[in-house]
Amino acid sequence: MSKTFPITKLSVFFVLCSLYLFSFAHLGAYAYDRFISPNEAFSEGTRIGNIDVSTLSYQEAEAQLNTEIDGWKGNHSLTVSYMETFIPVDSKLFHFDLAGSLQAAAQGGDSPLLVSIKGLPSFLASHEVDTGMIDMEALNQEMTQAASNLDTIDRNLPIEDFFIQSDSIELISEVNMEGVPITPGLQNLLEAYPKIEIGKTSPFSLLEFMDDEAFTGLSNQELSHFASSLYRLILPTNFEVIERHQGRVLPDDIDLGYEAYVNQEQGDDFIFTNPNNTAYTITFSRQGDTLTLTLTGVEMPYEITVEERNEQTFKPKLIKQYSPYVNKGEVKVKEEGRDGMKIEVWRSFETKNGEVLKEERVSEDFYLPVYKEEIHSMKDYVVSEPQAPVETDDNGTGASSDETAIPGSSGGTENTVPSEPIDTGESELPENAGDENLPPEAEGPLSDMK
Repeated sequence: MSKTFPITKLSVFFVLCSLYLFSFAHLGAYAYDRFISPNEAFSEGTRIGNIDVSTLSYQEAEAQLNTEIDGWKGNHSLTVSYMETFIPVDSKLFHFDLAGSLQAAAQGGDSPLLVSIKGLPSFLASHEVDTGMIDMEALNQEMTQAASNLDTIDRNLPIEDFFIQSDSIELISEVNMEGVPITPGLQNLLEAYPKIEIGKTSPFSLLEFMDDEAFTGLSNQELSHFASSLYRLILPTNFEVIERHQGRVLPDDIDLGYEAYVNQEQGDDFIFTNPNNTAYTITFSRQGDTLTLTLTGVEMPYEITVEERNEQTFKPKLIKQYSPYVNKGEVKVKEEGRDGMKIEVWRSFETKNGEVLKEERVSEDFYLPVYKEEIHSMKDYVVSEPQAPVETDDNGTGASSDETAIPGSSGGTENTVPSEPIDTGESELPENAGDENLPPEAEGPLSDMK
């Protein structure tokens, strides 16, 4: 028993020494930080965030940071955008840790201004933003970085840049074009390029693609059919159409509202851009007279539907011409005529739950009517309109001056005022269909660049 007693006292002695050293180290550091450090100045070149605190004491630096933070909260221009809607970020979401920032400040160097964000998901949800499709950690980091630097310049963070990207490749869009004339030129193109990759955040120009690949031999008609197929394929996506044209007359094998006219000589191109941070692939395949186009890539964060609206048809005027060289009762059709047409194409963006996020009008296509021209016998005109004088030219051809007849040579003069629409909707032509916008006699497109 007497032998263990000294060992016990020695153990107690070492324990007391350990407690003393431990307490001295921590309480001494606390005392220094609490009573001595506040009066000691930061060394030259010390910065916290973007604020220079050189030669300032702890308390002075804290006051300076408070002033700068209050100024930033009242003047910052940080916004997030979603579906073309800009949402100012509420400064109350940001919480600055001044004590932690001052303690972590590196003497003579740069240190971050510590800040955290609280309530961001509910804030975004209150502005109809589906947070389930957003990488909230990445967005939070980007916003705290902007706040840490106390940036007062205008800065916008597009929500689309923070969409959660899937690793799986899926079918995004598919188009089956039946009855498309596969000419030798188009066949060579499809065989040479069965796939085309659309790079991330990159534009695609059809004419530039042809130039870069040194692919020649395609007519404007062939390129227009190819471009129209591409246009229809990308419509149910968030791809943006940069340039698109429409021809003077809608081809029979292209649906109204989906023409993309291309003219190599005039530089009429078809251009669109992929705004996403991942690449997509367009694949072409042919089965008989059916051309199938598919767009594959990572799943998009919302559903996109395409809809045609406000379709109208304008019946053409009938132009009657009279000639002495046509037998009585005989009618010769010089021009069969064609109805004028107008249509709008809309695109709707919806969440996976069916909530409409945005609707946008992609295009409004209009084609002037082609008027029907008939040549009647001069004898029929004299019998039906005896009171109207008839004048003949050197060729012996004349015409009446009634409501639908046009005097002149057998070639006639086109009446450029279309009739009322066939449907019971709007009765007037679109504003851009006035006399000043009538198509020229020479063949050429009506440019409707989107």
